[in-house]
Amino acid sequence: MASYQGNPNWAAVHRSGIRFGFSKVTENTDYTNPTWGHNRSGMLALGAGFVPGAYHFLHGGNGAAQARYFLAKAGELSRFAVALDVEASGANVSTAREWVAEFKDRTGGHPVIGYFPRWYWEAHGRPDLGFFDTIWQSRYVSGSGTPAALYRKVPSSWWVQFGGEPISILQYSSSGAVPGVPGRCDVNAFRGSLAELKVLALSDFQEDEVPIRSSYGKSRPQNLEWGRFTRLTWDITHADPAKAHSVPDKDHPDGYPGYVAPASTWADIDTVVRIEGLSEGDEYQLQFEVHDWTDGKSAGSWTEVRADAKATGGDQFATAAMPKGLRKGQHVYVSVAAFPASGNPGDRPAPRATAGRWTIAQDRS
Repeated sequence: MASYQGNPNWAAVHRSGIRFGFSKVTENTDYTNPTWGHNRSGMLALGAGFVPGAYHFLHGGNGAAQARYFLAKAGELSRFAVALDVEASGANVSTAREWVAEFKDRTGGHPVIGYFPRWYWEAHGRPDLGFFDTIWQSRYVSGSGTPAALYRKVPSSWWVQFGGEPISILQYSSSGAVPGVPGRCDVNAFRGSLAELKVLALSDFQEDEVPIRSSYGKSRPQNLEWGRFTRLTWDITHADPAKAHSVPDKDHPDGYPGYVAPASTWADIDTVVRIEGLSEGDEYQLQFEVHDWTDGKSAGSWTEVRADAKATGGDQFATAAMPKGLRKGQHVYVSVAAFPASGNPGDRPAPRATAGRWTIAQDRS
């Protein structure tokens, strides 16, 4: 919701079946939505059956300063899904990355949803969007009407991921008719339950029983070896409330490979890795490793291949998830291997892992 839509009746919105909504809070470092206070209190009043959202409209320039301005005007955000709108006014990936880093640093790693339309992503050279926790895509169907009627026109292809991150929210019309909202408004869909949206958008900032969510990114290319697993390094820290990872330093300029479990609890581990240099028929595998660690070295390990597929040519995305009980102090790694279709690569150069995202959600106790 932006200011031109006035003061919505949020109770009526909720009664119509809507279970999440977003209000603009700020733009650049000099504009605050005059209806934010009304929207903030109205959404919070709906309680646990609704996920309130707040977003900042990014301009080019100083991303960190814009994040600080947003935080100063938004108020306490632990119950809010937070999104960054990147689509115009000179905004680019560099500024967006600065905004996200500053925001996460000041909030202890609160998730950020990236509103980064595919057309804008393509216009900016298809950059890696792994610094976001997930993507909010927009593409509009024709006509106007209720959210349900409009969504029936949406093809499944509009949900195909891009930029190395899945699409979790799809804005599919700006001509929706929603009770309680004056005039037409943007309408969006989330393919999942309300509980799943809370975990995605609120993480450990909603309830104590929600897991600690650590998240790391890969931006530095890494050469692989034909026929052998290569342990990946992660050079970007998106969120590390458990202090379980380290940023690159002079001794580890390409990043650190491991996550160190801070407690003996259950964990859900997810990763996506972009692999370049494969040809059709080549096989790629992604493997998780869990090591006991004693006196600075591995004292026993457990491994499991969680992604095993044939390449179709060009860049490939290896994605995998693993639920695993971890003991305090265990190290977790992600490894990737590639196998040539013919069994012998000849003089072909080895492929590379060029980008990725790694997330570990570990129970608190």
